Amino acid sequence: MIRRLVLSSIALLVVASCGGGNLSRDETGAVTKGGSEDAFDIQVGDCSNAELKEETTTVALVPCVEPHSHEAYFIAEHPDGPYPGATALEIFAEQKCVGAFAEYVGVEVAESRFYFTYLYPSVSTWNDKKDREVVCFVVARDELVTGSVKDAGV
Repeated sequence: MIRRLVLSSIALLVVASCGGGNLSRDETGAVTKGGSEDAFDIQVGDCSNAELKEETTTVALVPCVEPHSHEAYFIAEHPDGPYPGATALEIFAEQKCVGAFAEYVGVEVAESRFYFTYLYPSVSTWNDKKDREVVCFVVARDELVTGSVKDAGV
């Protein structure tokens, strides 16, 4: 199952178990203290327990050493131009996320116990914030993961 998610300028705070806005990162950029992060500032390797929803602009992150269900694994930049529409962005996101999944996790999506989802720009973030990023997330099926899924091979 692949879920399609849209970034929007309508603020919707997605709260994870640790919530809060005092996110801390170490010198490598890894989250050391959970908190809220702007969806436009998510980095590859960021982890979350948040159920990502359409129109998400803020995501609650947790350190990956804590149990989590989502991990950002790839960020693709869509070519500039007029807003291509949701369908075109979904096709772009699926192609980029599927293509990058095996490189990050170590196995193809079809062979993995994980699946993926993504965030992509809405028409308002495309036009108002010049957002062109698609953020791909590995998602654990009916379980929480402790540690990164990078090179997990499952």
